[in-house]
Amino acid sequence: MITYLSQNSSYVLEKLGQHVMLFLLSWILAMAIGMIIAIISTRPGNEQIGKILIAVTGAAQAIPSIAVIALSYIFLGIGATPAVFALFIYSLVPITFNAASGLLNVDPAMKRAARGMGMTNTQILFRIEIPVSVRPIMAGARSAATITIGAATIATVIGAGGLGDIILIGLRLMELDMILAGAVVTAALAVAVDGLLALLERVTISPGLVTKEI
Repeated sequence: MITYLSQNSSYVLEKLGQHVMLFLLSWILAMAIGMIIAIISTRPGNEQIGKILIAVTGAAQAIPSIAVIALSYIFLGIGATPAVFALFIYSLVPITFNAASGLLNVDPAMKRAARGMGMTNTQILFRIEIPVSVRPIMAGARSAATITIGAATIATVIGAGGLGDIILIGLRLMELDMILAGAVVTAALAVAVDGLLALLERVTISPGLVTKEI
């Protein structure tokens, strides 16, 4: 495996770059849409809408990743676009669930105090609820990142590229070194991204942040 990586470093780096792009595009999109769904679902008076939105996103997680990619291929064709869409759908659930859970568990007393100080609902959301919910939000983001990086290897079957190409070619040629190279680099990428997000979480969570802002 090490020999293969050293002799084919430029090819591996090319596939790694494709994999990172597939991950980033789908993950950033899932973070944006997931946070919007979570916020809408947790607003007072939106309980029914919230249940429907979360139920729909939850149903997507029950579908196997290969099936999601296959359906994307049927409706969107081959290439990176259907792969990004499929990975976005697959990583949406942990982001939405964790963000909604965090927002729902914010101490109501904090919101009442902020409202008593004249804050609007928007100010309470961005200055109280989201900062207090950073930990569960980041937990969902890390979970989604790991899921997306792993599932992106399957996107090779619809011509999206990425590290899955190395694994698939290795399977066709029965070359264990190629299979291991693709798998190990994918795992290393997942660990590195999770570590970066964990570092971001520690930097973001500041004791007394909300109190200082109020």
